[in-house]
This record gives sequence, C-alpha cells and structure tokens, in this order.
Amino acid sequence: MPDKQDVKLAKIVLDILKPHTPPLVDFAKEIANVDGLLRVDATIVEVDTETESVKLTVEGNDINLEKLLETIKRMGAAIHSIDQVVAERPLRHR
Repeated sequence: MPDKQDVKLAKIVLDILKPHTPPLVDFAKEIANVDGLLRVDATIVEVDTETESVKLTVEGNDINLEKLLETIKRMGAAIHSIDQVVAERPLRHR
C-alpha cells in the first residue's frame, strides 16, 4: 500500500470570488509564487460592480494546498468551491 506522504497534488480547480483589486494579472502572479506550483490559469467568468468570479486552475508537482488557500484569502478573495483535484503518486521501479 502506498504511503500517504507519497501522494502529491498535481492540479486543483477552484471557483473564486475576488475584488477588482488586485487586477487579474497581479492576482495570478502572486498565486504562482505558492510552493509547488508550475502553472496558474485564471479566467474571469463573471464581473459584478465590485467583484469578479474567477475559475482558477493551478498545476504543479506538489501543490501546497494550505499555502494556496492562505494566499487567495490574503488577497481578499473568497473560495466558493474546490471543483477538481488531481492527486498523483510517483511510479515505483521494480
């Protein structure tokens, strides 16, 4: 049986509500600084007078979920849901 510590988060898709500030580019750059991330895809889905609904897809080799959620909240955004998770474990050579 694989050790739970061997399992790594490779992809997470979140539904986020963020204020207009910071702008989407700055928001995505700040998210990209989270440990374990290799790629950030942020797409505005809906715009309101004070907020933007964003589909945030992050990919990496060992995403630090706690740091990711902390970073999103620190920038004033709220997480509506985690819509997809991809977890992987390394191949074992025999």
